[in-house]
Amino acid sequence: MKDFQNIQFHGVFRDYQQAILNNITNHTKDNKIHIVAPPGSGKTILGLELIRRLNQPCIIFSPTITIRQQWLERFQEKFLNSDEDVLDYLSTNLMDLKLITSVTYQSLHAAINKQKEVIEDELDGTTEEVDYSKFDLITAIRNHNVKTICLDEAHHLHNEWQASLEKFIHALAKDVTIIALTATPPYDSNPSEWNKYIALCGEIDEEIPVTELVNKETLCPHQDYVYFNYPTESEIEELKKYKQTVNNTVEEVLNSAEFQKLIRNINSNNEEYLIEHAKEYIALFTLAKSNNIHVPQRLIKLVSPSGKLPHFKLTYAEVALQFIIDNSQVFSKELSEKIKDKLKTQGLIERGKVKLVTNEKLTRLLISSIGKLNSIVDIAHSEYTSLGKDLRMVILTDYIRKNMVKFIGTEDMPKVMGIVSIFDRLLHNLPDVPIGVVSGALVILPNNLIEQVSQLSISEGIELNVKNIPNTNYSEVDFKGKNKNKVMIITKLFEAGHLNILIGTKSLLVEGWDSPCINSLILASFIGSFVQSNQMRGRAIRVDKNNPNKTANIWHLVTIEPTDVIYPTIKGKLLAYIFDNKNQIVSTDYEILQRRFASFIGPSYSKNVIESGIDRLDVIKPPFNEAGIKKINAEMLELSRKRDEMRKSWFNVLQETSNQNLVEMDEISEEIQPKRFVLINGLNAFILSNILISLIWGFINVPLLNVSFLNGALYLITISVVIYYCVFAYYKLLNFISPINTIKTLGRCILLTLQDIGEIKSPHALVRVKAIKDNTCVEVYLENATTREEGIFVLAMRELLSAIDNPRYLIIKKYPWGLSYYLSYACPSIIGTNKNTVRIFQDHLEKRAGKFILVYTRSAEGRKLILKCRRWSYISQNERFIKQKKKLSKWE
Repeated sequence: MKDFQNIQFHGVFRDYQQAILNNITNHTKDNKIHIVAPPGSGKTILGLELIRRLNQPCIIFSPTITIRQQWLERFQEKFLNSDEDVLDYLSTNLMDLKLITSVTYQSLHAAINKQKEVIEDELDGTTEEVDYSKFDLITAIRNHNVKTICLDEAHHLHNEWQASLEKFIHALAKDVTIIALTATPPYDSNPSEWNKYIALCGEIDEEIPVTELVNKETLCPHQDYVYFNYPTESEIEELKKYKQTVNNTVEEVLNSAEFQKLIRNINSNNEEYLIEHAKEYIALFTLAKSNNIHVPQRLIKLVSPSGKLPHFKLTYAEVALQFIIDNSQVFSKELSEKIKDKLKTQGLIERGKVKLVTNEKLTRLLISSIGKLNSIVDIAHSEYTSLGKDLRMVILTDYIRKNMVKFIGTEDMPKVMGIVSIFDRLLHNLPDVPIGVVSGALVILPNNLIEQVSQLSISEGIELNVKNIPNTNYSEVDFKGKNKNKVMIITKLFEAGHLNILIGTKSLLVEGWDSPCINSLILASFIGSFVQSNQMRGRAIRVDKNNPNKTANIWHLVTIEPTDVIYPTIKGKLLAYIFDNKNQIVSTDYEILQRRFASFIGPSYSKNVIESGIDRLDVIKPPFNEAGIKKINAEMLELSRKRDEMRKSWFNVLQETSNQNLVEMDEISEEIQPKRFVLINGLNAFILSNILISLIWGFINVPLLNVSFLNGALYLITISVVIYYCVFAYYKLLNFISPINTIKTLGRCILLTLQDIGEIKSPHALVRVKAIKDNTCVEVYLENATTREEGIFVLAMRELLSAIDNPRYLIIKKYPWGLSYYLSYACPSIIGTNKNTVRIFQDHLEKRAGKFILVYTRSAEGRKLILKCRRWSYISQNERFIKQKKKLSKWE
């Protein structure tokens, strides 16, 4: 087997790459190197250099064949000398291990389980079968002395692939060094999932922030825009049909004697169970109340802090019915089965889950709404008006619909979203703009480019057939051979400006495809995974050496449900709108987008800040009626044309900040802050300060008093002790004298606890608190810590300051005259694992804020205290006032 002796990188590493490479010794102490690097940061080159420096045979695992090949291509282009034979160094077959073997996780799954694997390469258009039934992978790895394993995006895998990877790594134990590379770490996963991920990949050693890449001009300035549309009439009819089915079925359940008996039979004897499942019972009682079924007030008070029930929403019905179905031992097997059968018959259960708000079919219908065609036309027209022939727009969608080609240019085009319908609509509305279509099964090009395409094909040894599309100046072009050949030819046309708009499928154009000239990207649907979504953004934000001033606009299309689509009444007594709140957007698209924006970094539209989260697109604001949506869309188009201002918005912030690191933080509204507590502390501090002044004056003037020595000494001792305790009390009051001090003190206690229990190891970690938005909000975050530590801290703060639900431990303020439920907190889950760790947190609180008691809630007494704390705590209704985001820190 070859070695790395004559292998060197043919280039110069970027500053941030070199900084990581300089720390390789520190990073490999645990035999794991874990790096987070966004698309366009040179992650593959960095990974290959790490492999080279480890100087051992390596296997690279990738999610797809395209990425698998990309590793080998980069090694050949950037590391291998031209006189070397590629086949001596590289392999894509686990049964033919070489110095670098690059395979997919699918191949690993087949090999570790001794199965057959069918490999389909969309770019090559080839199929290959590999039989691993008689192959021992672990033995082969040891025989070939493979000592390095590189994992590319290891957490976005099918469950069975994930299990196979874990089995594989466990079998190798400490015999190998693992390099884990990702653009999208699962920061939003639950603790058990995160721990599994870290056990596999190791703690994150380095994270390359997008802000640094833009500042170093490795990525171009870019901005996200959202464009809204309503469903078409036919789609609305489908929506109404489903809502009618939901309404009739829910009404039937509510009117049944069994359901009414169920409510009557609920009693407060099993108090612990009701409190344990408070949210489910609130949903159940709300559903019952919506149909005028009496619910005893004592039961409502048991589960609702205020003693009131919320207004009816379909989500409550969904939760309540799921609760009944899943708990037959509580509500009787007969009733649970009856409700389940009724919902299943009406198609309201999918994969064991009750679906009343929407189902998979409706979700896909609205995500791929034909109403998005008008949005695409509006955006394309605006971008072409702004950039003219300099426009390089890519439109990505999920479906081809090749059978609809015959309807192009006619009035008979089916109303279905796909490449063909997008092309037809743009052709009709922008006839002078040259458009191309590229997918595995379909290519469409302007007739005036056919001769040029033919010449390029001949030079590459590719045959093609051309078929004119009637009523248009376009033709369908059939390239013979591998898909990557036609992609290469069409990319050349696009980059040369012969095509201003390119329409394609995500499967062909996302993974592995690169065209730095893209300056406008439309993501027409969100069916793909988060990894795909991030990769698609990465295609657009790369710098273009031929256009040093390049900026990129990324467009996200969102279908929203109209406010006039309502559910019919239930017995004439219930009018439940699809919109739970007319000031909220109801949209599956938008829900997906909100989650993904947690990782999309960019400048705010109106503030001088770079941060994550969809709130930075601050023209998205109520009212969300037809006029409001039209206004938002118009503002989006107007902002998108101001590319120079967008560029400045990046560099204005970057130039103000010496450190381009993004920090994870919580933004806490003034609504959550303990006004009564702050006021009382302020008054107490005022009184104490006056007492202290008087005491100190008395202390100073003791020698002037006409008293005996003994009395004077006793007086001095007494007043000294009183002053000491007053100063101590004054110090504690100052910790809560203002909202900022309150949050800072709580944050400091959280940090010290997390350090004591070993969850935060950075020695110089520091809590930062800052008032924003005219002092109506407070930002709190951790500085001088790792990305994971920042995430742990803000999660703990969010749990501490969120509505008390069902924590394992409570922390309650204690005064000499009794407990203050107003100042009660849920102990963060990461701290509340056992009594000892909670006591550490309690000790830190008491040092800074006075006496607190610790309550274990899994006892009968603890259950009673949970209810009191839910009802009286100042934070019991404040969960909605905390937002988590990433933001460029301006602290120096």
